[in-house]
Amino acid sequence: MKEKTNKGDVLITLWIIFGVIIILGFFVFSMIIGGTAGSGYIDGGRYFVCEHSNTVEVSNMVWYISRIWGILFSLFIPLTPIGAFIISNIQEKIEQRKNRSE
Repeated sequence: MKEKTNKGDVLITLWIIFGVIIILGFFVFSMIIGGTAGSGYIDGGRYFVCEHSNTVEVSNMVWYISRIWGILFSLFIPLTPIGAFIISNIQEKIEQRKNRSE
């Protein structure tokens, strides 16, 4: 018999998938452009990304995308498991309340 999918499981799965996309995307994007804006710099209107002492000039849009992605990466490393844990606890409490009312 097919079990009913609960919303908490779907939310946890989506949250983790989103976190993995952010994390892996950051690594792939950084490899493609040759570094990260977090370790790069702006010099006289020119934008550079750096990685392991290699510096690559990029457009301002690529630099800002890298910068934003780096910030999201820094946030999602701890938030992915914490968010999944919080969603799981909320779902547990909802289930407990539902069971009490039955």
